[in-house]
Amino acid sequence: MVKLTDVARAAGVGYGTASRALSGKGPVGGDARTRVLEAARELGYTTDATARALRERRTRSVGLIVPDMTNEFYTASAEVLQEVLRAAGHHLLVATTGNDPGREQEALQEMAARRVDGVVHVPSGATATQPSPVPVVELNRYSGRNVPAVVSDDFNGVKELTQLAIDAGYTDIAAIVGPDIYSTSRDRLAGFKTATQEAGFDENAATGKRLRVVFTEFTAEGGARAMRTLLADPPQAILPLSSRLVMGVLRTAREAGISIPNDLALAGYGDPDWFEIWGPGITTFAPPLAEMGARAAGILLDLINGDHPEPAVTRIKGQLRLRGTLNPLTPGNHSD
Repeated sequence: MVKLTDVARAAGVGYGTASRALSGKGPVGGDARTRVLEAARELGYTTDATARALRERRTRSVGLIVPDMTNEFYTASAEVLQEVLRAAGHHLLVATTGNDPGREQEALQEMAARRVDGVVHVPSGATATQPSPVPVVELNRYSGRNVPAVVSDDFNGVKELTQLAIDAGYTDIAAIVGPDIYSTSRDRLAGFKTATQEAGFDENAATGKRLRVVFTEFTAEGGARAMRTLLADPPQAILPLSSRLVMGVLRTAREAGISIPNDLALAGYGDPDWFEIWGPGITTFAPPLAEMGARAAGILLDLINGDHPEPAVTRIKGQLRLRGTLNPLTPGNHSD
C-alpha cells in the first residue's frame, strides 16, 4: 500500500509539503504541488479516509432519509443534493423508510452510528423523534422539530392552482389530498380551502358553489379509491394533489368512461415527464424540486461547518404549468 511518505520521496519534498499539496490546505511553493500530484498519480496513492476522518473528526458522509426512491419528488431533489455535497467533498448514504416511523427512527440511529456529518430527512410526520446527535435538515415536509426545513410553498401554489379552476368558471370543485399527518397534505389543503372559501364556496353544499375534500393515501391506488367515491356525483373539476393521486384518478376515470377534460376538468400537483405528453397535457403546480435539494444541502453544509442557521421553515415558490386538462367551462359541458 502506497504511503504518503512514498509520494513525498518520489516528488522530492518533505512529508508536510506533500500533505499540504494533496489536501489543498496551506501554502506549497514553486512547482512542488504539481510534482506531488504527479507522483501520487503514478504511484496510485489514495487518501486513507479512516485516518482523515479521525484527524478531522468528520467522515465526510451525509445521510439522506426518504420514504422511497421511486417518487420523482425525492429522486429529483436527491440528484441535486448529491451534486452539491459531492462538490463540497461529501458522499451520500441513502436510507428509505416507507413512511414508517419505526423504520425512520432506525434509519436515524443507523446514520448516527455510521458517524455521518449530517442528515437530510423527509420526516414521516410530526413524530416524537429523539434529538439527533448530528445536524439535521428536513426536506419537503416539516415535523415541528427544532431543525431547519426546506419545502415547496404548497399553500400559495395550490391556492393559485385552485384559483385557475375558479376563474375558468367551475363551481363544483373537489380536491384529493393525502393523510393530514403530513405537512404537505395540510399545506395543500389549506391553499385549496382558502381559494374556494374566499370565492364563496361552501364545503359539501347542496346548492350553489360547492367544494369537496377526499382524504386518501399518497398512492395511485389511493387516488383511484378517492375517485371512485366521487363517481356517483362527479364534480366539474378535480384537483388530485400529488402526481400519484393524478395517476389513480386518470385510471378510474378511464374505467368509468369519463373523458378528461370534456367530462371532467383536472389540475394536478407535481410535474413528472408524462404530465406534459398525456392527452392534452396536465395543468399542474410544479414544486421547485431541484432548488429545494440545493437549498437543503447548503443549509446542512453551514451546520456541519459550525454555522447556526435559524431552525425555520424555508418555503420556495414553484410554478404553474398551464396545459389542456383545465379549460374554461363552456355551455353544455360539466353541467350539474
